[in-house]
Amino acid sequence: MKLGCSYFGNRILKHVRKDMEELRDMGCTFVVHTYNENDMMFYHQNMCEMVAMTQELGMEVYIDPWGVGKVFGGESYSNFVMQNHDACQMVSDGRAAGAACPNHPRFREFMREWTDQAAATGAETFFWDEPHFYVVGWVGTRPDTWGCLCETCRKLFTERTGLPFPTERTPELNKFQEDCIFEFLSEMIAYGHSKGRKNALCVLPSKDPEHSTANFGRMASIPHLDIFGTDPYWVSFKKDLEEFVGGNSREVMQLCEKHNLEAQIWIQNFHVPAGREQEIVTATDLIVSSGVKNIAVWGFDGCKHISWIRPGNPDLAWAKTKEAYARALKA
Repeated sequence: MKLGCSYFGNRILKHVRKDMEELRDMGCTFVVHTYNENDMMFYHQNMCEMVAMTQELGMEVYIDPWGVGKVFGGESYSNFVMQNHDACQMVSDGRAAGAACPNHPRFREFMREWTDQAAATGAETFFWDEPHFYVVGWVGTRPDTWGCLCETCRKLFTERTGLPFPTERTPELNKFQEDCIFEFLSEMIAYGHSKGRKNALCVLPSKDPEHSTANFGRMASIPHLDIFGTDPYWVSFKKDLEEFVGGNSREVMQLCEKHNLEAQIWIQNFHVPAGREQEIVTATDLIVSSGVKNIAVWGFDGCKHISWIRPGNPDLAWAKTKEAYARALKA
């Protein structure tokens, strides 16, 4: 059984060591260290030292492009977006999305630079975290809009389909965006593989065709992928725990068996309302019963340090996370 946890929001090494020791002592075998654009620019050496420290304590390191370009999930701003407005996604209201376009050559080049820097930290695995086109409802998005309508996407769509670019969402546009995300990830994962690293992909747990990674089967078929999974955060998505967590776990397990991949499922311990902390244990038990043997939680200390997603009772949420992991290790 492999158990992991995300870690972000602290770059002070003496405190990092204490936290890494706590993760080791609760049974973690890997840590997902976020490596956002701020880290890349200002904290690179700290990150190298954090990675080495984690490995010295016997844990593997996944490195996460957290919020990079706002194409990947994460509560982090993007300097690339601020400096490259002409490489951003465009939205149906005529305004920029505040997120880079995965199709823009300049963003592809930047992601290769990110991959170079991330590999230089010494991390063993790239963790491609919730890649997506513009998703209405996320921070910074606007109601009743859709994207991307940038010139790069318009040109590619017409070249590939022979159709004029649509004025509303269509099945053809959904398929085009799925193709584009598949190609973007294929390029990044192949580049990561060329660096001698493993690649893990976590896609959003949505089957809405407007979400470009909804076709789990296709995403799991990306060459050079080693680990495939999703994050069925039942509280955030307002879903039935057993159906959402259990169903996604079983589907991921089946796909990974088909494609000879390692299956990974994420547990939510952030945003959990007070009184519902036992659900963290229940969710973990469901994942274990599905046969998945790579489980991770978002995030360290119940995300107590990030008030926007802090659970109602973070100390109890963290205690239940530790209880869940102890049960998983005994299963």
